[in-house]
Amino acid sequence: MTPVEQQMQVLQTICPGASLTRLASGAHLVTIPDVRMPPGWNQESVTVLFVAPPGYPAAQPDCFWVEPKGVRLANGATPQGTNDSNPIPEIGPRGTWFSWHLQHWNPNNDSLVTYFKVIMGRLRSLQ
Repeated sequence: MTPVEQQMQVLQTICPGASLTRLASGAHLVTIPDVRMPPGWNQESVTVLFVAPPGYPAAQPDCFWVEPKGVRLANGATPQGTNDSNPIPEIGPRGTWFSWHLQHWNPNNDSLVTYFKVIMGRLRSLQ
């Protein structure tokens, strides 16, 4: 079992519907349905998607998407660093893309759960 597959099993303990799709490049698309949004968004729940790149965990994840397309702040504002047209590599356009980049990543300690927590931290910061 690869590191990403092992880490997916752990992620599934906190996100039971999470799934992993291997892409042609060797990357993996992580899909987490039914993620409850923090208050302040125009959606109560979304599907979170992100890519574990080839070479993961040495290569860190970068950016994420949420479905459906058109996720906005509750006041109708477009969140900073987002758009609805940036495609998921090897998949195509889906949902709202968040340009959100890790400041620190340690492949010996960080995991898919770590990155999911980073995503949730971004969603809690209503900007």
